[in-house]
Amino acid sequence: MHYIIPARKDSKGIPFKNRKLFDYTAKTIPKSECKNTIVSSNDSQIISLAKEYGFIIHNRSESSSSDTASTKDFMLEVISDLCLTGDICMLYLTYPQRTWKEIEEAQEFYRKHNASSLLCREEVEVHPYLCLYEDGLKGKQIVDHNLCRRQDYPKCFKICHKIAILNYKEIHNLNSNIYNKDTIYFNIKKSLDIDIPADLEKLND
Repeated sequence: MHYIIPARKDSKGIPFKNRKLFDYTAKTIPKSECKNTIVSSNDSQIISLAKEYGFIIHNRSESSSSDTASTKDFMLEVISDLCLTGDICMLYLTYPQRTWKEIEEAQEFYRKHNASSLLCREEVEVHPYLCLYEDGLKGKQIVDHNLCRRQDYPKCFKICHKIAILNYKEIHNLNSNIYNKDTIYFNIKKSLDIDIPADLEKLND
């Protein structure tokens, strides 16, 4: 299993967010897996940190580091540049509370079900049957239905990229957020996902 840590330099929500979060994820990687862990970055400071841990360095291109680049674009670049094969586990730095035990459990779940791609799943706080698209002062149902009892709503969940696993051959069949109809989902409790300054404050509380 290869482990990939995306760590681009720019962040609109929190300046140099990945620099601030890098050690949280890096410290969860066992020493025995450092030789299988790839840090893909265009940030010289993060690259220096990654070298200290003994990680493999991938110099991320400017095109795959842009705001418009998708997760799939980035993954395709790393797989191609480093000639990766087999299964790959991607670990976003924005989940600093993720543990190695969770990663191992997700891998076991992936292998048990003979899957080719895996993401995580969380319970939704608001069911999509209660959500509307904005239409001026009016609204339009996101899902067309006439059900009034919540217990009649179909079960649903929110996708989460806390742990993402895929086989290198499957990447071409996945969408921009690296899932498709065959993706399986590993159940997790709601996780802190660092996106805005207030999230960092929660982490440090």
